[in-house]
Amino acid sequence: MKESFRKSLILFTTLLLTCAATFAQHGNPLQFFSNISQAAQTNPAFQNQTEKLVVGLPLIGGTSANWNANFAIADFHTNDFSFDFENFYNSLDEPGKAFSTAQTPLIYLSLKKKNNTFSFSIVERFYGLTDFDPEILNFYAQGLQPYYGKNEDIGSVSIKSQYFRAVSFGYANQIWKDLSIGIRPKILFGKLFYEADNVNLAVETILEEEKLLVIPEGDITISGPVEVVVEEENEYVSIKPDIKPSDYFLKPRNMGAAIDFGLTYNLDKQTEISLSIIDLGFTSIKYKAYTTSFTETLDYHKDNLYQSHDPEAPRYWSPQYASRTMSDSIPYITIVNDYSKQTLEPLPFQFNVQIKYKLPNNLQLGAANNYIYYKNHSSNFFSGFVQTHLSDKFEAVATISLYDFEKIMPGLGVNYSGQSVQYYLSTNNIIELIQTTSSKNLNLSFGVNFLFSVH
Repeated sequence: MKESFRKSLILFTTLLLTCAATFAQHGNPLQFFSNISQAAQTNPAFQNQTEKLVVGLPLIGGTSANWNANFAIADFHTNDFSFDFENFYNSLDEPGKAFSTAQTPLIYLSLKKKNNTFSFSIVERFYGLTDFDPEILNFYAQGLQPYYGKNEDIGSVSIKSQYFRAVSFGYANQIWKDLSIGIRPKILFGKLFYEADNVNLAVETILEEEKLLVIPEGDITISGPVEVVVEEENEYVSIKPDIKPSDYFLKPRNMGAAIDFGLTYNLDKQTEISLSIIDLGFTSIKYKAYTTSFTETLDYHKDNLYQSHDPEAPRYWSPQYASRTMSDSIPYITIVNDYSKQTLEPLPFQFNVQIKYKLPNNLQLGAANNYIYYKNHSSNFFSGFVQTHLSDKFEAVATISLYDFEKIMPGLGVNYSGQSVQYYLSTNNIIELIQTTSSKNLNLSFGVNFLFSVH
């Protein structure tokens, strides 16, 4: 027992120290459940402990969402949910950043036979990230009048989002008593891709002509169920939705591939460690892909300039109206070209480490470090947890997570496992779940599994 505890302490200390050099994903308590087979989302080597056929149906079979940002939803809307540029600007003292993910299943299946677990799933997945200069918000909050007479670079914004379908085939094998390995190859079908790469906004004053020029620069790439509309008479170019039912089903377009690896190893009867790499792969961009480029400036005569900060003063346009009007002008100063070549777009990938130590009375203690990295964006979650069976059917997990070594968050997960059905709900931040509109870091997972005996 002392030797086992010594090994666990060494591993725990190593994990705590090395996590300072890595970065993490979300730390949802779902990964610590012993009875819920969807815990294998973070490690394909986890075995289905029910020894029954687990069936998850569309939407209810394991939906999750994740939001990490340096601003909250309440920062950018008023009480009537109108977009509030000024409040949003005042709430930021650094560039705005956000990263979000979401997934929901169309089908989920898992079955254990002897020392093998087989799984199959079709999952709709989304991820999006953005970073932007707060001065762009101030530009809309103030209007154009304050910028007349100035030559100024306002700032830039980058947005990237992708929606795709993942068809996964999982296999876990207990090679011997103490070691299990797992692999989960995935076929990916890209549905929608959008990227505004460092789109910049500037203003320039031409005093001799009494004009203010608003100068947008940069490219926007979009791939998905859209069509390009060109009105040569009005020199108007736009991209409009072109959604067809057939686009929703499995089509070999904008395809990609990914793979998950994992292993679990029991050091002794009390101690288990696990490692995994998730979403090592890519999607592709080619089919119905277009690039939009800015070719001209938006020109405003001095007499047509508006202001958006004082409703009682002359020439007032609300920020919402002004932003819509400016957006309506964009198709007149852009060109749209077919995307010239097929591009492989890497997925955000994860690296997960976990250690568990079994105690008497159905208790488990442990820690986990999840890593997520996507190009230049990363975040860190280090979690300690306690897992217990409240009864034969109820399981609970409590977590304390350290996000980016700055913020401490308490999490909670519960599940019920009956003879023919399972229910589970978990979040990494129970406080911000109660105050959702004020949350900056939050994820939520929930699901219902149906269980069938297979002889």
